[in-house]
Amino acid sequence: MDIAGKTGSVETNDKNKVNGWFTGFAPYDNPEIAVVVLIEGAGSGGNTAPAAKEIIQEYFGINTNKITEDVTAIPSTPITR
Repeated sequence: MDIAGKTGSVETNDKNKVNGWFTGFAPYDNPEIAVVVLIEGAGSGGNTAPAAKEIIQEYFGINTNKITEDVTAIPSTPITR
């Protein structure tokens, strides 16, 4: 599947720390999903593309890593009703 994307880096106040980001959409010719990944301290956008790839693959049901959801996780924000 062809996708469109752009990587980038974001400088911080800490000169030794650079955040990386990737934004893209898929499929290229008929977009169905848009993805933005920002990883603190990633160093460059190229380091964020694998995470975006996994998200897109999972969305289209072609993820070879078989990621499973942890439904036992406790929400960090209390749920109020």
